[in-house]
Amino acid sequence: MEHNRKQDLEYCKKPLSIGITVRCIVFILALCVSLGVIIYFSYRNTFYKNYERYITDILRHVDRHIDDDDLSECVDTLTESEKYKELRLFMDDIMNGFNVHYLYILKPTIDEDGSRHFISVISAEDYHNRYEDTEGNLYLGWTSDDEYSDAEIDRLLDILKQDKMVFYKDVSEWGVDYTGALPLKNGKGVNYAILAVDVDISSISAAIRKNTIEIEGTIVVLGLIFTIMFLYWARISVTMPIHNLEKGVVNFINKIHHNNDINSVEFHVPEIHTENEVESLSRAMTEMSDDMRRYILEIIEVEKKADMMASMAMKDTLTGIRNKTAYDKEVDKMNASLDSGELKEFGFAMIDLNFLKKINDTYGHEKGNISIKKLSMLVCDVFKHSPVFRIGGDEFIAILKGNDYEHRLELIEEFKRRLDELANDTTLKPWDRISAAIGVAVYEDSAEKTVVSVFKAADANMYQNKKEMKAGRE
Repeated sequence: MEHNRKQDLEYCKKPLSIGITVRCIVFILALCVSLGVIIYFSYRNTFYKNYERYITDILRHVDRHIDDDDLSECVDTLTESEKYKELRLFMDDIMNGFNVHYLYILKPTIDEDGSRHFISVISAEDYHNRYEDTEGNLYLGWTSDDEYSDAEIDRLLDILKQDKMVFYKDVSEWGVDYTGALPLKNGKGVNYAILAVDVDISSISAAIRKNTIEIEGTIVVLGLIFTIMFLYWARISVTMPIHNLEKGVVNFINKIHHNNDINSVEFHVPEIHTENEVESLSRAMTEMSDDMRRYILEIIEVEKKADMMASMAMKDTLTGIRNKTAYDKEVDKMNASLDSGELKEFGFAMIDLNFLKKINDTYGHEKGNISIKKLSMLVCDVFKHSPVFRIGGDEFIAILKGNDYEHRLELIEEFKRRLDELANDTTLKPWDRISAAIGVAVYEDSAEKTVVSVFKAADANMYQNKKEMKAGRE
């Protein structure tokens, strides 16, 4: 009886340390699985949202160039009009200029016998397929046979009835595409065809898996570190104090059973008492939580201030546009994009304000600042699609990309014309009749230019323009 009671006192329960360890491992595994699922769907949704914005921009851009009544008549008569031919060339340019798989206009139909197919209206092609290897080109009126299933045609028929843009994932023998489809409506309010664009998303799943695995690996590592630290803390603060207390009780009982002299039996109380230690730990955790919350709030506040200061450090205090520091960071990004092959074309427009010293000396620096700000507003207004930087006292630079890059010659002429208007406006004050020189240079991949070389070329062209302006005045 006494022996059984000793066994019960010593080993009648599962060790607390094992219970804590098992629960920690289960918690970390559950956390990893849950976060993995959340991260996967979050990445997938983010990718699809980005593609939807990209597809929407393309479809809206093409839709703005469609004469719906003319195209609707072409669909009805299966006859190409001049506007139809212009639209086909425009769609070819869009397909060649953007990263899209297919760009097309079609009309799904159901015959009297119930067979389903679609009629090709316009199918954009690259230069090779349009003018050289034309065998597979789809012309106006081409009708599909068995290339598409009834379910796919039914989906197109359903889209044709809609009044909004529709997105869906399409898996076919040509790959995995994310498709955006926009029903086209003529002047009579009748939906007569579908404008659609396919973007290849074959690499999305691999990218999502890669990012998910990387983050999952980070979570696992952090989870293991957390588990080791937690188990160490639990051993020091919980399991060891309880174990020491248990040993003291068992030793005391053993002494009672083997010693007849009750006065010689002493109970050595461990230095850590379980009740007090648990309560103390609870209070410590509460205080630690409050301290941590205050610390995090302080960190957030410091980060906000740091972000604000960083933003201010990137802006020119006089004009409010980005400054030389921001320009240097942008150049670093451009160099990285050139190295990776992402950046294919860009240009620099270098602008220098004329007569700033004369204005400062004659009318004061305050008037000179007005001239600088006026030139800044003019540059930003003309090159409105390009980032503009003030890189010196009277020097500005615009990095030409996209629409501004394609129309740089027109923009330069507009800039000079507006400067001439200011110069000839006798109602303006001298400091408002600003004059400036401009020089433009573009990146050419075949010439193996760099960002710095393009900048130097723009700067040289600007100084050449300044000399020409000076010679013209003389």
